[in-house]
Amino acid sequence: MSLLDSGPEEITVYPTVDVDDGYGGTAPGPGAPVTLRARVMPAETDEQGEPGYLAGTLYRVYARSLPAGPWSRVEWAGTTWAVVGEPQRYGGSRRVAYQVATIRKRG
Repeated sequence: MSLLDSGPEEITVYPTVDVDDGYGGTAPGPGAPVTLRARVMPAETDEQGEPGYLAGTLYRVYARSLPAGPWSRVEWAGTTWAVVGEPQRYGGSRRVAYQVATIRKRG
């Protein structure tokens, strides 16, 4: 069993849904939530921060398969997080392939 298949964290991903608005976009919406096991690790901290705001911390979510996109939201540790950009996909054989998404706390 791989470390990716038995991550210590349980997260819920609310995937984006395709919108037929004439532009071919996506939107956050009523996509069925997906609960999965993953590894969540700190990516970076903005120690400087913006004046008047707390320091923002980014985390990386490592999972075998991650149904997330730039408009998806993730619930982890009792907090709602936004996915920053597209998840990165690392290929190879089925045993070593995985996906990584960067998440940021939603304000």
